[in-house]
Amino acid sequence: MSVFVVCTTVATVYAISSFVLLRRPQWIYRKRRPAFIARNIAHRGGGAGESIENSLLAFDRGLTNGVEMLELDCHMTKDRQTVVHHDFLLNRTTGQLGFIKDIEYDKLPRITNTMQLYYDSNITISGDNNPKNEDLLRIPLLKDVFQRYPTTPINIDIKEDNDELIKQVSDLIQQYQREHLTYWGSFSHKICRKLTIQNPRIVRFCSMKEAAGIVVAYWIGLLPFLPITPGAFEIPIPGVVFQKITENVNWKFKILLYIIERTLNNQKMFEHLQRRGIPVYVWILNNEQEFQYAFTKMSVTGIMTDYPTLLQKYLQSNQHKFIL
Repeated sequence: MSVFVVCTTVATVYAISSFVLLRRPQWIYRKRRPAFIARNIAHRGGGAGESIENSLLAFDRGLTNGVEMLELDCHMTKDRQTVVHHDFLLNRTTGQLGFIKDIEYDKLPRITNTMQLYYDSNITISGDNNPKNEDLLRIPLLKDVFQRYPTTPINIDIKEDNDELIKQVSDLIQQYQREHLTYWGSFSHKICRKLTIQNPRIVRFCSMKEAAGIVVAYWIGLLPFLPITPGAFEIPIPGVVFQKITENVNWKFKILLYIIERTLNNQKMFEHLQRRGIPVYVWILNNEQEFQYAFTKMSVTGIMTDYPTLLQKYLQSNQHKFIL
């Protein structure tokens, strides 16, 4: 038998196997059973477009308006307190200069009652002038969030490569019996490896390196044969937010972004992951057209949004069949 025939046979078997197992992964993998799935996920707490981001006030409002999972970010203060805040710096959210890591918790400034939307300085988000709600605009401790919302799923983005922060978040999750109600992860693959070592029972979402590896594996046909460690796949779908952030970049970069979008987002890949019990969450989508695209064209599990009230209205008027 010639080398050409052997190579052709192997390639054919590989292609057929990949095609079949992409659609029938349960033939070689036991399907995972997520403890929960969420469709309406509030970006930066209660939805940064509807309330003051990462504040208890925002969390309360978001959950009242149909949010099924809170997405939040964690840092550590100078006196080793784990707080919920997106930026390393305080100036955008409090109006005062300084790094969170350099200030003790009791000395942290309060969040301002009005704030520019993070991706559009022409939009101002207002808080609450009710004096009774003043404490709800303090930068919250993670433990306070866990105490206030004991049964609410939460997605935690670890912002710092800090072993003490990672351990403290893990300990708090265990203390409040939230291992089955929590996702955690980071863009950083180094941090993600530490999270898995610290507590493999907490479902971890993929790092950007892992996401890229999954995407590459899909396009070359290897994904059906690839063991996947993360229990949730979180990835961007460029929409209005990305368009606004990149409106001043040159056309070459915009073409690159378009190519990346087409490469990252593929319905067949998303469906394969969900058939393996891995939910697919996308960010950051903020209008009905984007919701429709994600749910009907991409078959995603859920959406992270700055406008959860708008997403809830969409979900109430549109019923979609989910694979998970």
